[in-house]
Amino acid sequence: MDAMERGRSAILGESRMLQELADQLDDSFTRAVELMAGCTGHVITSGVGTTGMIARRLAHLLSNVACPSLFLHAGDSLHGSSGAVRPEDVLVLLSKSGETMETCKLAQLVAGRQAPIITLTARPESSLGRLSSVVLRVETPDEVDPYDGLMSVGSTLAMGAMCDALVFAVMDARQAPKDQFIHGHPGGVIAHLKQT
Repeated sequence: MDAMERGRSAILGESRMLQELADQLDDSFTRAVELMAGCTGHVITSGVGTTGMIARRLAHLLSNVACPSLFLHAGDSLHGSSGAVRPEDVLVLLSKSGETMETCKLAQLVAGRQAPIITLTARPESSLGRLSSVVLRVETPDEVDPYDGLMSVGSTLAMGAMCDALVFAVMDARQAPKDQFIHGHPGGVIAHLKQT
């Protein structure tokens, strides 16, 4: 398989995976949106590795649509910063396996504080799933990953798509105005567009 064929095959495989992801949405999605949109504190996102990168992106996007959010690295949370999560916050955790040690430990620390926990995982029955108020299933076929599910390329793309779906729904629920989005970007191309 040459490079062009390999690239097309990867993109087509991932596009099919994302279409199937839409069928995984159920009432848990609606409940997650209600918790996030109704949050009176901060939506705090967390994960490690590639899911940590997607969690950081989710916090950034939510903050852009009138939903104040912060990223908390699950590893750092084990050394004191888990104290940032308060009862009025919502904790959103990302873990494909639902067994990532640092993320599970963070969930255990927060579980007794009455803050809702939303988990995105391929395994709702996992340790993380059992500690959560709401679980969103983000399951992907192993074949979209060249190492049969170990590399996380497909799963992080699916996690990102599920996060985008949450952002769009929270944006609608909070009726986030476009001018607030623009006001929050005093630098870069958006600031330039604002002046024209």
